[in-house]
This record gives sequence, structure tokens and C-alpha cells, in this order.
Amino acid sequence: MATAALHLEHVGGYAGPARCYAVDPPYQSHRFVTVWVQPRMGHQLAEVCAVPADESGAAAGQSLMRRPGSTPLHEDYVPGDMAYEDGVRALALMLLGGYAIEPQDAS
Repeated sequence: MATAALHLEHVGGYAGPARCYAVDPPYQSHRFVTVWVQPRMGHQLAEVCAVPADESGAAAGQSLMRRPGSTPLHEDYVPGDMAYEDGVRALALMLLGGYAIEPQDAS
């Protein structure tokens, strides 16, 4: 089963709240993927975006070209709605490579 474990909870430099995940198996030889949720901007719909990343969460290869799993969100997204953000991140990772987010320890 393909899994994604939270690696970094907060990654700066993206157009919305971003998290970096360690993925197994690697995505196109990358061990990390960063997923961010971008609010609506003018006439551009809100979207969730996924890119291969390095260990710091920065886009691998200096490219923000969206990968499978990146998709427009057909409703307004309010930053800070953690349940919504978690849901669309899970969707992006599943569409990217069939990854399921591993539950975090409650300790």
C-alpha cells in the first residue's frame, strides 16, 4: 500500500498552507511531496496543488509544475478550515499516486 507520512507540518513559500509528506514508494524518484491549498484569487478558483519536493519541502527541480492530484476546488475555501484542508490534501495524495496518509500518533 502506498503511504504518505507527515514530514513537515508547515512549509513556507507557497500560495497557501503547505505540508510536506514522506511518500513510500517514492514519487518519480522523489521521497517527499509538498501539498498546499491555495485560496481563490480573483477569477481563479481555489485549488489544491502537489509537487515533488526535497527534504525541506521546497519543490524539487525548482519547478512548481502541478502533478496529478492538483485540482481546482469548486467551492470557496476559507484558510484555516483544517478539516477541509486535510480532506483535499488526502485527495491530492490519493490522485497523485494512490497514497494514503498515515495516521499520526496521538502522543
